[in-house]
Amino acid sequence: MKLNIFKETKIRIPWRKLETLFTAVTQNESTRADKGQVNLIMTTNSRLRALNHQFRDIDNATDVLSFNLDEPDDINSIFGEIYIAVPIATHQAKQYRATLSQELLRLTCHGLLHLYGYDHQTDSQRQEMLRLEEQYLLATEGKNNA
Repeated sequence: MKLNIFKETKIRIPWRKLETLFTAVTQNESTRADKGQVNLIMTTNSRLRALNHQFRDIDNATDVLSFNLDEPDDINSIFGEIYIAVPIATHQAKQYRATLSQELLRLTCHGLLHLYGYDHQTDSQRQEMLRLEEQYLLATEGKNNA
């Protein structure tokens, strides 16, 4: 699988850490047949608000949205897209006493897990997603400091 990163805002992106995280998640969550691509889009609050309204009928911005698109059976297929609202991520980083880079990694991980079918509608689902996020983020920190 391949990660494509798109910036629609002016921010510094932790490219290598995002790629390391993507590799860790996809190696553990994908099947051997998965060959598609994931588009990661760093964008504005207004774009997330429009997407949230269009696809979830919620007229508010949110921090991250994930969309499954194609079956990941061809190298040119788009398995999914993850949209991150950079202004919200910036605010949350301050709120959680984290760096913007750390928050972007956390939101990317969260979005990837959604692409692989994880959800957080129940307490047990929420706990499982949090456990996996922590596991993958710790693995990413240990492998690369860029």
